[in-house]
Amino acid sequence: MTHEYDTAERDLERAGMALSRHPSEAGVEWRLELPHGEQVDAWEPGIAGLAPPPEIERLIKGITAGKDLVLDPPPRHLPSDEYGRFEELTRQLVSGRRPPGSGAA
Repeated sequence: MTHEYDTAERDLERAGMALSRHPSEAGVEWRLELPHGEQVDAWEPGIAGLAPPPEIERLIKGITAGKDLVLDPPPRHLPSDEYGRFEELTRQLVSGRRPPGSGAA
């Protein structure tokens, strides 16, 4: 089973990076995929390995800027057309206006 990690703001993704953790019976393998396809793997024996090992931490600390890593971070954003519809529906709900075509005003 693979677990993906990023900040809640998806800073690694925005930088073109992906961080994953691959637990096994013998330990944990962390994998950092870099923007140009490079990959850095680090192995930690045993059941520790709940935080990236130092060799990976050094590579991401400038991007994460001290923010916590979260497991399976939320999607970065909705597609722009869906986001616009969501914003409009929210404005209508807050103002008490009914959406066009929804019946009585």
